Order: sequence, then structure tokens, then C-alpha cells
Amino acid sequence: MPIDPDLQNILNLYRQLPPFDPSISVEEYRRNMNNVFEMIAKMSQEEVKKVEDRVIKGRNGDLRIRIYQQSPDSPVLVYYHGGGFVLCNLETHDGICRRIAKLSDATVVSVDYRLAPEHKFPSAVLDAYDALKWVADHAEEIGVDKDKIFVAGDSAGGNLATVASMIARDEGEEFVKGQILVYPVVNLSTFTPSKLEFGRRGILTEEIMAWFNRHYLNKPEEALDWRASPIYADLSNLPPALIVTAEYDPLRDEGEMFGALMRKMGSEAVTVRYNGMLHGFLNFYPIVRAGKELIAQIAGVLRTI
Repeated sequence: MPIDPDLQNILNLYRQLPPFDPSISVEEYRRNMNNVFEMIAKMSQEEVKKVEDRVIKGRNGDLRIRIYQQSPDSPVLVYYHGGGFVLCNLETHDGICRRIAKLSDATVVSVDYRLAPEHKFPSAVLDAYDALKWVADHAEEIGVDKDKIFVAGDSAGGNLATVASMIARDEGEEFVKGQILVYPVVNLSTFTPSKLEFGRRGILTEEIMAWFNRHYLNKPEEALDWRASPIYADLSNLPPALIVTAEYDPLRDEGEMFGALMRKMGSEAVTVRYNGMLHGFLNFYPIVRAGKELIAQIAGVLRTI
């Protein structure tokens, strides 16, 4: 189907910007993109009963989290923001987390994991698991149901959400009850038909993906490490997953293949494709109706468990 008209307007504005320059500094690109996402996040901020910033101890030092709590003794969603492992922060995804908490009546814990290239692979992975383990160990303290812990993330955050679940499984821990992976990055090593078809237009291009990978990985061979490309992991005995893809997203095929491989290996996975959508449409939810529908779907998962 055609690109959604709401998204087409955003794409038209995006095309008026200077083309992506691979030589751009991390600081400049991070500042430019974070400013856009933070501006959009502030367009529709839901009132949540309690919002608390905390600093917790990870194995590599202090780690910031933000807790959005609508009611105590609720399910909890540990959320990892997207941004290619290089961009974004608690503020860029503040609106998304607020709306999920408000609609689901659950608690959302947003994780400010360390970013590349200052902290290369696997720093973000270690932070993702450390934050998840902290929530499980401190469930009573923060007032959440330790038997209803979910993970979620968009793009790079979807990668971290599922990898953290895999580490928990490998550690013999069973506290993750479900995964919600929004157009996740699960394969840094190979091209798919959707990458070839959509990687030269739209918001996420081949050049930008390669730029992210160069900054995230220490060496190209790490793209084959399952913690960087979880499509190569053992996908058996994983928590059930809702995997969301977008029709015109370069990452569409790898997300849908990931779901198929999960099912083949005996794990539960439901894949939902949002037609007419581009990568990143969740961040534009104040403007794009499908973004609101996706947040409602995420909240519905949390409300019905």
C-alpha cells in the first residue's frame, strides 16, 4: 500500500534536510537527531502518577533509569530506546514510555544504556541485562509484580531487549515473561531483500546503517556474534515475542525472519506488519496515527496478561 499520508508529510520534510554525510561527527549527528526526537516527544506527554529518575549500579559503573508508574503492584516493562546504539536517550523516548504506562496501567522502566562509540559492543548489551536483572531483584522495592516482567525496545532497543532475554535464559533465570520487539535490529551481518529495496530511500538508509555499525562494533567480525546479531542465537526456550515490522523498513525482512526462526525452534512469536509505514514510525506517534495504534497494542499486551 502507499506510504501513510501522515508519514509522507514527515518524509517530505526530511528530504529537505541536507543529505546524510558519513563524515559527520557523532556529536553533531547525535545533537541534530536527538533534538528532533525530543521535540516530538514533548508534543504529547501523558500525565503519569509517578515518574522517578534513578541511578543504579551496573557491572561497569552507574546506569541511569527512569521509572514511570501508574499504579503499584503492576506488570513492568523494561524498555530500551532505539538509535543505532549511538543516538537517543531517556528524553527522546519519554513520550512513548509515558503513553505506554498510562494506557496499560503498568510500570515502565526506561534504560539509559551506554552509547557507542564512547562505549562499543558489548557495553550496551551488558547494561541492558544489568538493568533487567536489577528490576527483577528490586521488584518489591519499586512496587512491581516480579512475575510479570516484560522487555521491549524499538530498533537497536529491540536488539537489546531480546539479547537481554537470551542472557537471562542462559543464566537459568525465568523472570522475563514476554518480549515486544518493534522493528528490531537482529542481523548486522547480511543484506535482505528489504534492505536492498528500501535501503536507499526513507529515513534509515544503507549509509546510515553502515555508519551505526562502524561506531558500534570494534571490528566487522563482531557482526556474527549472537549478542550483536541475535538471529544467530539459540532461539529455543525464549519468552513469547510480539515482533512488529513496517512495510517500507529496510529491517522488515530480518524481523519477520527472526519471528519465523523463533517459531521453528519452538518459541512463541507473533509477527505483525504495519503497512504503509517506515522505520521509526513509533517515534512520530503524536503525528502518525499508526504510532498511537502501536502503543495501544503494546499496552493491550500488558493489560491482558
